[in-house]
Parts: sequence; structure tokens; C-alpha cells
Amino acid sequence: MPMPLPLKHLAATLIYAVPSIGLAYGLIHLFGFDPKLATLGGLIAALLGAEAHAAISRNIERKAVRKELQELTSLAAGLSRDLDDAADKIVELEERFERETTERMERIFSEIRVVESLVKRLAETREFGNAIAKPAVAETPAPEAQADDGETAVAESDVPPPKPEKRLEDMNDTELLDTIRRSLETNRVDLYLQPVVSLPQRKTLYYEGLSRLRTDKGELIMPRDYMRVAEPAGMMPTVDNILLFRCIQVVRKLAQRNSKAGVFCNISAFSLLDEDFFPQFIEYMQHNTDLAQHLIFEFSQMTVNGAGPVERASLEALADLGFRFSMDQVTNLRFDAASLHDRNFRFIKVSAATMLEGTHTAGDIHAADLKELLKRNGIQLIVDKIEQEREVVDVLDFDVELGQGYLFGEPRPVRESVLKEEPASAPKAPELPLAAD
Repeated sequence: MPMPLPLKHLAATLIYAVPSIGLAYGLIHLFGFDPKLATLGGLIAALLGAEAHAAISRNIERKAVRKELQELTSLAAGLSRDLDDAADKIVELEERFERETTERMERIFSEIRVVESLVKRLAETREFGNAIAKPAVAETPAPEAQADDGETAVAESDVPPPKPEKRLEDMNDTELLDTIRRSLETNRVDLYLQPVVSLPQRKTLYYEGLSRLRTDKGELIMPRDYMRVAEPAGMMPTVDNILLFRCIQVVRKLAQRNSKAGVFCNISAFSLLDEDFFPQFIEYMQHNTDLAQHLIFEFSQMTVNGAGPVERASLEALADLGFRFSMDQVTNLRFDAASLHDRNFRFIKVSAATMLEGTHTAGDIHAADLKELLKRNGIQLIVDKIEQEREVVDVLDFDVELGQGYLFGEPRPVRESVLKEEPASAPKAPELPLAAD
């Protein structure tokens, strides 16, 4: 416990007063000095002691002050460094915010341009469809023309109520085409995911994204249904483009949830050849290159083999952005695996029937050697359309490591609530959230 200040002064006074009194007493009684001179000598001694004490105290205080100044200087230097670091971080955050904002705006604008292109194309198909569906009417005078003006005005203002939507099996081609158009216009496009599993563990590693259209009543319009009427009407490029764009939007939302599973997304020849849509789609993907680890674009063997300069340029543009490719619907095992790898193909899907039944083995590659040949060229083999346990046993004899089919899981829709909620910061599992069966 420190000594109070009054006691310090009293102690200092006693330290100087007692020796001074002792000195004066000694000079009088031991050396016979005059009492006045002895008293003066004692006072002088006391003053010298006080001066010496003051000098020592000042020296100690100077050292303490110097030490405090050094500490303050060091603290000020530390604060200055912290302020400089804070200023640098603020500048870095401002630059990062500006960069991310610019990238986000460019991404949004590119998405808007793609959407505008799709809407414009959809409107053109509607006008084209209306022009075809509109019957030719002869210019003959109508009997209602004899009625008075008031009755005519009332007749023209009567608008019949909209007809309720029929079931798909009850629709004719014109009604089905109009239903497909309304489904696209109202964004009734769902993404279904079918698992691609490891063999023999059957652990889900990838998903294939399958787009489906819904009617007003929620009835699914399968590809075999809409392709039958949309292709003759010249509407397939618009349908494929919208389905592709919807697939990308959904996968991007799922990727924000840190899902580790990749998704195969189909691209048709119609989309590759679309000179208006595909360049804008490439620009859109330039702002979404972070999806390269989640997306694998899939093309049929017919599309790959029939690719011309335009399609090849489109594939090269996607490959330059880091996106991987897959070839499916393989019916002929005669293909150049090394050339496919150079074009960024990393997966090939062959059906179980092609692998096992040998119905399409008129090629240079035997089914039993296919897996090793692809592996040497950096391509993974996926056997799809596996529907029976026996087929699993048979394809395992070919050392197949990836499988897909109804046996491992049917395509299931992604829950709509998942697409609306905020992405989780730390997901518990890499599985994508699918709707229940």
C-alpha cells in the first residue's frame, strides 16, 4: 500500500532535521563551536541534504517521465499503424464493394438481356401462332350490320369468359401449343433432379437436371408431349432456350447453398444454333463462371457428331469459361475419346442396354473396354437407364463406377421453398433438397 503524501513530507523533514540537529549538537559539545555557528552549520547541512534529495528526486521523475513518453510514443505509433491499416482496409472494402456491385449489376443486366430475348422470341411465336390459327373469313356483309348502332355497341362489348383448361389428353394440337406457351409465359417451369450414384456404394455424386412444364392445373407436360406440337410450329428453339435458362437459374440458387453435388444440364442443338439467344447466353455465363464447378452441360451424341462451325464455336466459348461437357444418348461406340477430351468433354453416358445387350456395338470400341479407354483419356463413364438389380451386377463386371436410372431414384422436383429462402451459411450435407415422393 503506497504511503500517503503528508507522511512522505514528514519523513523527509525528519531525515533532514535529525542529522542537522545532531551535527549542530556535536559541533557545540565535541568541538566547542559557538552555538550560533553550530546552528548555522546544521542549517547548511540540512539545506544541502534537501538539495541532494531534490536532485535525486528530479532525476527519478525525469526517468519516469521519459519512460512514460516512450510508452506514449510507442502507443501513438501503434495507433497510427492501426489507423493506417484501418484506412487500407476501408479502401480495400470500398474497392471490393464497388467491384462486386459492378459484377452483380453486369450479371443482372446480362440476365435481363437474356430474358428480354426470350420474351421477344416468345411473343414472336405467339404472333406467328395466331396468324396461322386465324381462319380466313370472306368479306360478306354480316346480318348484324342491319341492327341499330346501340345494339352493335352492346354486342361488341360482350367478352366471353375464359374457357377452363382441359386435361392434356383432351386437347388438340392447337390447344396444347397454347397451353405450352402460357406455361412458359407464367414461368411454370420446374427443375427435376435425378441422382447419379457411385457404384457399388450408390452414393449420390451428381444430379441430372430435367425441366418440366406445368399446366394451370399442375399437370406435367412431358418432352414427348410438347416436342410433338412445338417442333412443327417452329417453337422448339424458344422452348429449349427458356428451359435451359430456367435450369441455370435454379442451379445458381442451389449453388448459393454451398451444395457440392454437380448438376448435368441439357443443351439442345436448337439453342446452340440460335444466333440471337446463344451469344447473350455466353455473355450471361461469363458473369456466372463460379457455376463451373456445379454445372456440366450435356449434349446428345447426335448433336455432338452433327456439330458444325457455329455449334463448335459455341462449345469452345463455354469451354473457355471453364465449363465441362457430357455426351449422352450414345447409340454408337465409334467415337474419338481423345478429341472429345480436348473439347472439354469429361463425361459420357451410355445406356445399360447399349453396354449389356450389344444392340449398338457396331463400332471400334467394345463395351467391355469402354471404361478403361475413357479413363485413359480423362473421361468418366456413366451407365444410365439402369432399372433392374441384375443390370447393376452386369455393369459392375465392366468395372463401371457411376450409374443412373430409376433403380437409384426417379427424377424429383426441387422444393419451391428452397428456391425462395436465403442460402444457409453452413449446410449440414451436400445433398440437394428435393421434394418428397
